[in-house]
Amino acid sequence: MNKALIFLLFLTSNSISAQEFLNLGFEYTIQNTEEPEIWYTGNPPYEVSVDTIQNNQSAQSLKIECETYKENAFGFISNVLPFKYAKGKSIELKGKVKTEKVKNGYAGLWLNAQNDDGSNTFDNMNERGLTSSTEWTEVSIKLDIKHSVNNITFGALLTGQGKAWFDNLEIYIDGQLFNDAKQQYSEPTKEEIDWLKQNIQTLKTYEISDNNNDLNFLSKVIGNSKIVALGENTHGSSEIFKMKSRLVKYLQENENFNIFSIEANMPEAYKLNDYIIDGKGNPINLIKGMYFWTWRTQEVLNMVEWMKTNSHSTQNISFTGFDMQYYNSSMQIIEKMFGDNSDTSNLTTKLEEKLKEISERKRNTNSSVISLNDKDIISKLTTALKSRVRDLKISKKEMDWLTQNIRLIEQYVDISNKNRDKYMAENVLWIKSQNPNSKIVVWAHNGHIKETGNSMGKYLADSLKSDYISIGFAFYEGNYTATGDNGLTSYKAQKAEVGSYEYLFNKVDEPIFLLDLRPIKNSETELSKINLKNSLFRNVGALNTINEFYKTDLSNDFDMIIFIKTSSNSKLLD
Repeated sequence: MNKALIFLLFLTSNSISAQEFLNLGFEYTIQNTEEPEIWYTGNPPYEVSVDTIQNNQSAQSLKIECETYKENAFGFISNVLPFKYAKGKSIELKGKVKTEKVKNGYAGLWLNAQNDDGSNTFDNMNERGLTSSTEWTEVSIKLDIKHSVNNITFGALLTGQGKAWFDNLEIYIDGQLFNDAKQQYSEPTKEEIDWLKQNIQTLKTYEISDNNNDLNFLSKVIGNSKIVALGENTHGSSEIFKMKSRLVKYLQENENFNIFSIEANMPEAYKLNDYIIDGKGNPINLIKGMYFWTWRTQEVLNMVEWMKTNSHSTQNISFTGFDMQYYNSSMQIIEKMFGDNSDTSNLTTKLEEKLKEISERKRNTNSSVISLNDKDIISKLTTALKSRVRDLKISKKEMDWLTQNIRLIEQYVDISNKNRDKYMAENVLWIKSQNPNSKIVVWAHNGHIKETGNSMGKYLADSLKSDYISIGFAFYEGNYTATGDNGLTSYKAQKAEVGSYEYLFNKVDEPIFLLDLRPIKNSETELSKINLKNSLFRNVGALNTINEFYKTDLSNDFDMIIFIKTSSNSKLLD
């Protein structure tokens, strides 16, 4: 839609006042790239770029293309619409799409609304997308949004192979056009910087130290909370890992936190505790046994060795995990604890065979979707196994551990983007229930510990209230370890520009500090609204991506934020 028409719509009051910059026309790109600002782009080998030649009544369009075909693979772009504008209303997403030689798939738009109960309303034009070669065609999606919505994402996608262009996206809420605000960022003012300087707690180092006087303020800000979650804005920052290790040590020694739990497969993580407490096994092999390279680092090994050194003191700490992305170790535990009982061996054999079949299908199709029939078969098997646990002559603690591993398999079968966080929260609460007098330090990505959306932190905060504290992490510049075009190695971080939290934090001119966000959550001061409720924030997982920054309300996501000016890549173990 051209600017004149948007202006006319505004004059006729048939529009919603512009509130957010969403870059719906793909007119703004990341500096020195062909990637659109604000949008998340993903899934190689699909290539995403802006196109200044193929466009529809605008300067440029968005292109997704792929020459090769792999079953169930797709390329996409993703953006976020603040759900506050659409609670209990209808949303219509419109756009123009052009295709060229699209086969074995289709091109279209998608729209997803997630709700507090974990359900979602979703449409991806699966049955009506554009195929083969078409000229510019208008398509649309319309959804009714629940009052309980807590996250709305939308975008475009291409499945199969070929080329697709997207342009002139529009969003209508109850029939009124949502005006896409222009990009407007300005340098922080002296008043804003002075305000931050007065409200931060400076930290002297991220290295583990015996002198922790600069952390003594944590006693007051954490209070009597039973779970403190430590995030990370990338899975590969050495300084963030070191700072988190330093906080773990401080919380253990000064605040009686005696359980550590990491975003890693539960049984494999528990095996590290056998090394920490009894010296069983090789720590490097055990860390590698947690599957993901993200934890296979010198920084994590150093923390494990410190835990082992301290394991025989009165202030020891246990190593645990809460993820469920693999079933192998749980299956081994189930088979071992049930033994050769003929009544259950048939059940465990059938369960393992079905799990292997599902796992093989996942590898071959690059899809995590499990059929309802397979889920039903596994549910019947796990239910039968759970009914036999009480017949075993084992302790209650062993029964609980066996039942939990059966539950992990149920979670593995039902895992998806929308419920993995729910199950991680369930597992953290299980650890807490097994240790009612303990305090737990949780280690995971910012995206999991935050208290918004359908994240693990949201579930924990809703369940535990003030007993849950989330501490997010950020850095301004440097490098991080990730997988990308150059493989698993160090990548340079995207520059933090004006309009990002990191740019603002760097203006404070302190290399490391903590900011308590809780006093800001309900603040009505204009200063807090401008600085901490609607800016860009770095968010990188295990994959290197060109566009690292996404708009968020930081004061709603976390209770506190720790800023480190410079990051270097985490050091991978050989």
